[in-house]
Amino acid sequence: MPAYIFYPYLAGGSGLTFEAVELTDDEAAMAQALKVLAEHGSAAEVEIWRDDELIHRERRDAGCGSLAT
Repeated sequence: MPAYIFYPYLAGGSGLTFEAVELTDDEAAMAQALKVLAEHGSAAEVEIWRDDELIHRERRDAGCGSLAT
């Protein structure tokens, strides 16, 4: 299984932490990114990395607290 690293960031761009997780595929990583944002309420976005490649950046919609890609 590939290893994914999730980096949640504050609105100003500061990193909060990171989480490394082995998942089956990119689709599972996208679902995990939503969980990471839900767990880190102060995060404005989360980046998903697989090896040295940025897979996706998931942003929280500032207007209503929901998520936007």
